Amino acid sequence: MEEPLRTVIAGMIGGALMGMVFVTHLALLLVFNPPRVLKERAVESNVSTLITMSALVSFLGWNVFAIVMAFASQSLLSGDSSQLSIVPSPIYLFIVFFVTVFISIPAFIFFRDRKSHLLGEILGFIAIFGFLLPNLVVAIHRSNF
Repeated sequence: MEEPLRTVIAGMIGGALMGMVFVTHLALLLVFNPPRVLKERAVESNVSTLITMSALVSFLGWNVFAIVMAFASQSLLSGDSSQLSIVPSPIYLFIVFFVTVFISIPAFIFFRDRKSHLLGEILGFIAIFGFLLPNLVVAIHRSNF
């Protein structure tokens, strides 16, 4: 298998995982604690199309973002990264932390009432994109399929 295709596969695995976590969490929030605007709109029209399209777009968006991050992870891997480790690329992990801080500051400002949910999503983001994705890239590039 070609090298770029292996990186795409690693990115798609990470993106699918983050997409499943995000869409599931979003669905649970919308079912058990829907926003006031969504409640008002649900009375007026059918919001199932809106929820379905937002889930599809967010799932595909996470996959595209993960593929880009997989290529970034591969380009920033150190020369001796042929074995799995907790952090194959410290520079990549720093970039993930920077992106997390850059995204989470406005998120905590806009979603003040959902801080615990945001914290869970941010920890999931760091776990998947910071630790799992670089190790997936290394593992898939080492495999012989």
